[in-house]
Amino acid sequence: MARMLYCWLPVFCQLSGLQALSLDALARQSSIYYQRVQTELSLDQVAQLSTVESLKLIVHGFLGSRTHSSIQPLRNAYQAQGFEHLLIADWSPAANLDYPSSRRAVAKVAVVLAQQLEQFLVRHNVSSETVHIIGHSLGAHIAGRMGRYFNGTVGRVTGLDPALPLFTPRSEDSLKANAAQFVDVIHTDYPLFGDLTPRGHADFYVNFGRAPQPGCEEVDLLAASKLLLEAYSCSHNRAVLFYAESIGLPKNFPTIPCSWKVIRGSSSCLDHLSEFHLNNASLVEAIVNMDDGQVVYMGEQVTHSATSHYYLETNAAPPFGQGVNAKFD
Repeated sequence: MARMLYCWLPVFCQLSGLQALSLDALARQSSIYYQRVQTELSLDQVAQLSTVESLKLIVHGFLGSRTHSSIQPLRNAYQAQGFEHLLIADWSPAANLDYPSSRRAVAKVAVVLAQQLEQFLVRHNVSSETVHIIGHSLGAHIAGRMGRYFNGTVGRVTGLDPALPLFTPRSEDSLKANAAQFVDVIHTDYPLFGDLTPRGHADFYVNFGRAPQPGCEEVDLLAASKLLLEAYSCSHNRAVLFYAESIGLPKNFPTIPCSWKVIRGSSSCLDHLSEFHLNNASLVEAIVNMDDGQVVYMGEQVTHSATSHYYLETNAAPPFGQGVNAKFD
């Protein structure tokens, strides 16, 4: 038996090495594209930029691509608002493997994309502080790792339902609050594909961050039966739809602060408002008046002074945000 192990071990190690080399090669095929209304350019085709106040970079997740339906709502929403400097990453060669392999590629892909972004910023004399990276699922962790490549100098990283499978709160290549000057996270699909772990300066738990989200009940049952063979669930993708909606309707998702203990237990956050020096009457008044000095709004225009866990409820169909009619039962 020992003799057989001795003979086969080099072969096993060789195969493992080939797999690692293959994953490296696939990660190196990742690219970033500059978006125009009717077309797109690779970064080296961008001759010059007008004044850059904000640069958005969208990163897709497992089984995705830059044209995948899971992230197109973000591109469409930004372009509908006339946003000028929009980039979309495409790491589809490594994203369209089996899930464990794609998950192992996260750090490799992040470095490749970060190096491309860094070269682009240097060439056009753009500060990393203007950069906002938005990632969905595995893309959220890639966004976080990219931010740490820049030593946290990136202006903002947004994680849209960061992937749960094969990640722990301590995973070195996972999204963390040190990824950027401000990190906000939207949770929607625990315990299927989405993580419940607080990973940002501000973590938003939509309907307690759990599946199924309203309107997703029947669809999520089908997704659960497929497990990781087809990593899409209605609740998982709701984070993208919520964020896309907030680009055009920035005050459509009012939230209330809530302790992590209460959120984990899915208890009533309203019962604990006094812990944050709030009460129901003042909260209702602030929401009706759209007073963003008193209310934190989830999404594109979130205040960067937000530093807590936040709770909100949504509608089952668009518009998902409840705006001035928000309830927190």
